[in-house]
Amino acid sequence: MVCCFDAQKKHECFVDLHTHTTASDGLLTPSQLVAQALQAGLMAIGITDHDSTDGLREAITAGERLGVQIVPGIELNTKADDEEVHILGYYISYDLPWFQDMLANLRHARWVRGKKMVENLRRIYNFDISFEEVKKEVTQGAVGRPHIARVLVKKGIVKDIAEAFEKYIGTHCPAYEPRYHLTIEQGIKLIKDAGGVPVLAHPGLLKDQKHVTLAIEFGVNGIEAIHSKHTPEQCEHYRRLAHEHGLIVTGGSDYHGEKGKDMPQLGDIKMPCSIIEDLKRMAHVTNRLTQSV
Repeated sequence: MVCCFDAQKKHECFVDLHTHTTASDGLLTPSQLVAQALQAGLMAIGITDHDSTDGLREAITAGERLGVQIVPGIELNTKADDEEVHILGYYISYDLPWFQDMLANLRHARWVRGKKMVENLRRIYNFDISFEEVKKEVTQGAVGRPHIARVLVKKGIVKDIAEAFEKYIGTHCPAYEPRYHLTIEQGIKLIKDAGGVPVLAHPGLLKDQKHVTLAIEFGVNGIEAIHSKHTPEQCEHYRRLAHEHGLIVTGGSDYHGEKGKDMPQLGDIKMPCSIIEDLKRMAHVTNRLTQSV
């Protein structure tokens, strides 16, 4: 069930704050994504590729041409115990050299991990799959598990992406391979040091909810309470939690370009565009605090 924001009619401008492009593991180029956003009736989208900002310039150019506002963002994959905790960052100063150096290191770790996972699939299951085939799925950026999953689908080994994760490359599957991760605290600090607004992504997907508490303690500025895979009850729970701690409530579909009934679609989540000004104000405050340190 898609958990949607209960938008009032007076809001005519909507934004989906969580999308991915070919700069990480999305299927659409930044320009294609912006064009699809316009078709979906969105006036703005947040582009939050994994460990990459390489798609932002193209998206902003396309947005200026088509009249779609781009909220520049990123999604950092951090880890606590044995669980990945994703931190979204909005309005980061993404051109900072030190920031790009850090992202390059994170993307390299993805390539190393992807190759190991393909080797595991060949060794454990004797699957006819090569890393060369996986690399062909990567338009730009670094390899991610969705790229491996797409090859498994194309070869008829699984029927869809969800089955690939459930049976073979999910976190607790034999072929899964860990990689270098930032800690939750490091991810939040990295975004703040770059002048951005850190937001805890899809907390309802976390198996251990203590990581939600940790993210709040480490200083996230917001919670993605409204997400395509959250139930209505989860949406309400995380919305209340955000309000209790004075945090921004954000929402997004987590769209990767995949089709299918179980895959999130662009605009499944529509937040009022007023959230954009809230994020900008928070980024301004973060920038000021960072500069004063």
